[in-house]
Amino acid sequence: MLVPGFITDEDRDRLYRVADCAVFPSLYEPFGIVALEAMAARTPVVVSEVGGLREVVKHAETGITVYPNNPESCAWGILHTLQHPEWTRQRVENAYRMVLTRYNWDTIAGQTVDVYQRVIDERARTEW
Repeated sequence: MLVPGFITDEDRDRLYRVADCAVFPSLYEPFGIVALEAMAARTPVVVSEVGGLREVVKHAETGITVYPNNPESCAWGILHTLQHPEWTRQRVENAYRMVLTRYNWDTIAGQTVDVYQRVIDERARTEW
């Protein structure tokens, strides 16, 4: 287990490449970028089922979700990830494909444009 504190992006990427799994036992996580970064590096993830992590990681599909503030659940997720390498490899590939297709800049930019267009269209229909 490694908890280094602040690290550079380059060091983070190096650590992900050698990690057996990335564990995020967060109690609060607004978006889940930490899980996306790990998934983009093809590192298996174990995350608390909270906030943005719940949105980003689908249990048994793109990673393992565990109960928040529950050490036994977290331990189960880590052990399951390490003891079932075939399932873990499949989840890693699913997660990597999801990151490439759903969270790439072209997709995000297109979704942002769609939101702005809906606001513009709604404003045009509204009489103030």
